[in-house]
Amino acid sequence: MTDTATITTTPSRAIRFAQRNPAILYLVVLVGAFGLIAPEQFTIGSATTVVQLSIPLVSIAIGMTLCLVCGEVDLSVGGVAGLASTITALLVTAEWHWPLAVLAALAAGGAVGLVNGLFTALLIPSFPRFPSFLVTLATLSITLGIAQSLQPLQQSIAINDASFQVAFRFASTIPASPPFWYMVALVVVAHVLLSRARFGYAAYAVGTNPRAAELVGHSAVRIRASVMVISGLTAAFGGVMLAGFVQAGFGGIAQGVEIDAIAAAVIGGAALTGGRGSIIGTVWGVLILGVLNTGLLVLQVTTNWQLISKGGLVILALVIAEALHRRAVQSR
Repeated sequence: MTDTATITTTPSRAIRFAQRNPAILYLVVLVGAFGLIAPEQFTIGSATTVVQLSIPLVSIAIGMTLCLVCGEVDLSVGGVAGLASTITALLVTAEWHWPLAVLAALAAGGAVGLVNGLFTALLIPSFPRFPSFLVTLATLSITLGIAQSLQPLQQSIAINDASFQVAFRFASTIPASPPFWYMVALVVVAHVLLSRARFGYAAYAVGTNPRAAELVGHSAVRIRASVMVISGLTAAFGGVMLAGFVQAGFGGIAQGVEIDAIAAAVIGGAALTGGRGSIIGTVWGVLILGVLNTGLLVLQVTTNWQLISKGGLVILALVIAEALHRRAVQSR
């Protein structure tokens, strides 16, 4: 009797793998489907393109993941990335050494994140039902306006500095592209921070139950403010890498990226209600979006249907993730 009960309540290896790595399954299905439809188009070269186009989004989506884990959403990442790219381009063309220009861009991103974090952390205790995303929606508009005001004649600012071009060069092969290694380092640090450090445990606790987190010694205000600052920094670095990719900076360089960042995190297993999410899952989510966009372009699908397909994938990922989560809870 006991053995039978154990067999019926213990999920199979396939179910456990799907619960832990749903994004990998999505990626395999997408690659397989596009590979069957247009096998001549899916080559090593196209895979390299997908990875390289995904690098800036990985940086931006990492910060978004931390916010979602805490139950927050940072809608300002597109504006922050645009502001960072503009500042980088302005300072490099003003003959600043590129590391100083990048540091200035990161400082601007961190400052915006701090504003987001402070307002979010201070308003929620006083107004429990206040939607925190409104703060970041406001800073999105502000940062876009500042970035565009810095552009002479509302035009993009070309970057012709040779040292910056070398440091942020997207080469024809992935190992020869410095931004790829920046991304790897960022992923490792963020993964350790979220899954191994006390900060990560506190973030999950705040996202799951803020009051319970406070009772065990985690400051919800401090954690929420911290993830917003980190999101500002990672969004700014994503903007710097976008400037390296196009060799120019302008306010709209990352327009709409907040949707892609949220989508990548959700596809990777993050919950919009907080308490769930992982850095590795988000990386898989970014790659899935990259494969989807590339595949639809190859198939000459119109932009409208590309957007519809992306939205449908996010909804499907949410439904599957919730079903797997409930299955995991019931099997405990």
